[in-house]
Amino acid sequence: MTTTEHAAEGVLSLPTPLARLYGVAMQMGIRVTDGGPELWDERDEENFSDAAAIVAFRNTICLNPQMEDGLRADVLAMALSVAAMMICDEGAALPGDVVAPSGFVVITPDRIPEPAEPAGRFATMMAQRCGRDTTSAAFDCYLPVFIDDPG
Repeated sequence: MTTTEHAAEGVLSLPTPLARLYGVAMQMGIRVTDGGPELWDERDEENFSDAAAIVAFRNTICLNPQMEDGLRADVLAMALSVAAMMICDEGAALPGDVVAPSGFVVITPDRIPEPAEPAGRFATMMAQRCGRDTTSAAFDCYLPVFIDDPG
């Protein structure tokens, strides 16, 4: 058994699909955190109240703390997939890459029933491999627009 096979068994031996996906994030060197309530305050129009997760610079995932574990697991799978495929330089992008010039991608709680994009298909495969009984762990995403962004 190789070191990689042993590491994979370690993650897959964790007790829940959500724990397994957190383990995958750790192996990928991605920090996963719950966002503070100020990010998801529905009264504030300047926040991300429509977001399930925010992926930042390929190494940080901020989850909406109000999600239940099943949705959280599927959203985390999608966020991990986006992080793995995220690129900031559009000129260097390959087909299937998630191009995010600002370094941020927002994942909504709107599930895509039949994932067609590579990030959604990979998220679904990862969620299923980690024990989620789901036909889709793909969610709509968008690039946030910041006040100082040109254009």
